[in-house]
Amino acid sequence: MTIELDHLTVEAPDSGTRALLQDMSIQFNSGEITLLLGCTGSGKTTLLQTIAGLKPPSAGHIALNGEPFWQNGKVPRSILLQMGLVFQFPEQQLFARSIQREFSYSLRPFPLSDEQKKSQMTESLVQWDPPTDPDEMKQRFNPDRSPFALSGGERRRLGLALGTATKPEWLLLDEPSAGLEAQSVLLLLDVLKRHRNVGKGAIVATHDLDTFLPIADRVLLLREGRLIADLTPRELHMHPELLEEAEIGLPPSMRLAQQLRAAGMDLPTAMTPEEMAASIAQTSFQASNELRQQGEQSRSVPGTSEASQQELAKMEHSIEAQEATPPNDLYRNMDPRLKWLLYILLVTAAMLQHRWIGLSLTLVPVVLALSILPRQTLAGCMKLMKPLLLFFIISTALSGTTLATEGGSLCFGFSLLQAEATLLNVFRLFIVTLASLWFSLTTPYGRMVEGLNWVLGIGKKIRLPVASFALAVSLIFRFIPMIWSEWQRFSLIVRSRGKAALKPNTVRVRDIGPMVIPLLMSLLQRAEDMTIAMEMRKVRENPMLGVRSTLLVWSKRDTIICCIGLIVFVLFISIRK
Repeated sequence: MTIELDHLTVEAPDSGTRALLQDMSIQFNSGEITLLLGCTGSGKTTLLQTIAGLKPPSAGHIALNGEPFWQNGKVPRSILLQMGLVFQFPEQQLFARSIQREFSYSLRPFPLSDEQKKSQMTESLVQWDPPTDPDEMKQRFNPDRSPFALSGGERRRLGLALGTATKPEWLLLDEPSAGLEAQSVLLLLDVLKRHRNVGKGAIVATHDLDTFLPIADRVLLLREGRLIADLTPRELHMHPELLEEAEIGLPPSMRLAQQLRAAGMDLPTAMTPEEMAASIAQTSFQASNELRQQGEQSRSVPGTSEASQQELAKMEHSIEAQEATPPNDLYRNMDPRLKWLLYILLVTAAMLQHRWIGLSLTLVPVVLALSILPRQTLAGCMKLMKPLLLFFIISTALSGTTLATEGGSLCFGFSLLQAEATLLNVFRLFIVTLASLWFSLTTPYGRMVEGLNWVLGIGKKIRLPVASFALAVSLIFRFIPMIWSEWQRFSLIVRSRGKAALKPNTVRVRDIGPMVIPLLMSLLQRAEDMTIAMEMRKVRENPMLGVRSTLLVWSKRDTIICCIGLIVFVLFISIRK
């Protein structure tokens, strides 16, 4: 069984030009453990999610034994059932009241009898938590126990157990060793070896080279979404410079081998600590004497720690630059103070409108501003607005419904005047929501705070608590894109576990619960982390901490846009009645 990628390209959802994977042609074979190596942002996670059928390619093709993944905008369920994706933080997918219910949800898409499901659940639990005494199984992974009563490491192992309990043909793991203790890593390696021994394939994205290289059959090096090397682990040991070219850096074992060779010890390629120890033991006494004589000359081994730190700093700078880059040049160069001013003017104009014509005209600049955003971002906005539009329709229908009692019976009616008044109000709210969404998507959090504090600087001179107000407002806008990002992430998780043949970014109604519960827990955890960080930075004592409004630069183009905005605002005010 093979997975073929033919000139595959996947574009970023927030940009129509930046590719996460570029022209990638690979063939994955069953019975092999393939490692995906690359620095952060190289495309490892995107490649795994594409193979799992969660992300559609922008160009190229992907097929399983010649059968295309994407057919009529969906991936057939027969293909999805053969893929088992375990995300980087598998413990975050937990939602059920008991461990047994978690397994029931993961195994529900498969045509298995109750006995088979129970057998696979028990086998997976024993495999990931082998008991040392008869009572230990009851103490840890009792099927009736709540998964939230487990420790962090135990929840992570439970998440891995849920991914392997389905016995997929292809096991896709994203940083599986992260956060695991040494004993759990050994269990993970044992699971991978068993998976390979039965003729199935595994693809592992990792930074932990020392753990997975000894058992791997193949290594793929990625850099900036491109495949730069396809080789065996032993070939990688013979050419460690490839890791540096991929901006990964050398693992401790390769650094040690490199330093020993520089010290004069001619070691063969050692894949494991045992092989390296045997090679060192075979070194002759004469070589040891030469090593002592050349000690002073060979101590100046070219270190990699400083280079690795420089590479890491470069990588982080690149990632931050990408995250902080707005969708286009117009929004990137626009002063945040101008964005705040335009947003306030538009919201004020919309709230003052009393007629349909005026309210409809206030929608025009919002639509024009949103139209400049990338196509994929607009598609995400439309999916976000669908439930809101449904709420508006239901609210309008309920407000127009009348109930009367005539002759001892209930009479239902419908008032167009009441429905129209409610529809006007919800339409106004819809415009404000679109404007808020545009503002949050195009303005980074830091720039938002800077602009707001500058605008409220006048109130600060008369000792009004404008700093706290600015912080509160900016946090609200900060959580809008965060909620959308987390919604997308957890929708991928439930789609991966539910194995439903759906179009991208679509979730079944039956999966709303398994998605919303961990989503709310994640948002609460993020809010708690942010609160702790603000307390540690003493934001309460110094709410202006980190504000750099002096770095804001007002350009001539900002002045022109501001004047146009003021003129449009005056026109809106003149037609409000």
